[in-house]
Amino acid sequence: MDRKILELLANKPELVTDLPEWMLPISVIEEIKETAECAIAEIAGRDSIAAIIRACDLRPIKAILPTIAYSGTEHGNWEIPFLKTEELKRVMEKRSVRFYDPVLLGSPGFWWKLCGRPATHLFKKYGFFSSCVGCHLYFHALRIPLARKLGCRLVIGGERESHDGKIKVNQIGISLEAFIKLFKKFDLELFLPLRHVQRGDEIEEIIGWNWEEGEDQLECVLSQNYREHDGSIVLHEDAIAKYFDEFALQTAEEEIKGYLNE
Repeated sequence: MDRKILELLANKPELVTDLPEWMLPISVIEEIKETAECAIAEIAGRDSIAAIIRACDLRPIKAILPTIAYSGTEHGNWEIPFLKTEELKRVMEKRSVRFYDPVLLGSPGFWWKLCGRPATHLFKKYGFFSSCVGCHLYFHALRIPLARKLGCRLVIGGERESHDGKIKVNQIGISLEAFIKLFKKFDLELFLPLRHVQRGDEIEEIIGWNWEEGEDQLECVLSQNYREHDGSIVLHEDAIAKYFDEFALQTAEEEIKGYLNE
């Protein structure tokens, strides 16, 4: 892995709109601005890769800028998302879709405002709180300033409401609608082409190679913090809805406007 990327991942600086020229050259910025059907895409686990492939089946996408985001809670082999990006690049080239080099995005301070600092207050106020809900909002929100800067109206995400019957609080309908709502505030579209795909084997069919769910991806130190001791989940949908409506969406919107005004 490039040493400059390793330094960024080690330091995890504020990296939202002011990206280094070696990562996103001016020539690439101008090229993207002139491409009508260029989409920004998330690179994370298996679903995000499948979502990009499916999106190109459903929309007239001519170019893709892949983005890899950090929050400060990840651990594992950071080479994995970059290697998966290379595999995806070969798939896109066969489809004649221009595929740019990935850019890194991150703001641990933004994550702290949404998920870290207010955790005790939010749990006390709503009787339930999971950082996973705000974390996914954070990851999507990070891409909005870049999308606006580059003139890309479409951002591709890999969220699914059900994973072979398993539910994740950060991907239930209430959460996904909140993510989409935030993008609409900035005249952008968060496209979730896998939203109603339930079967994991269908994801592998889209990708075209074997990739078990949860494998070959980064892990999070807060993973599954919304599960009970026995592994069960008691959904607190009212609390999640209030978290978005009364706190998270407003906080994220203000933060994004701050980036756009820089």
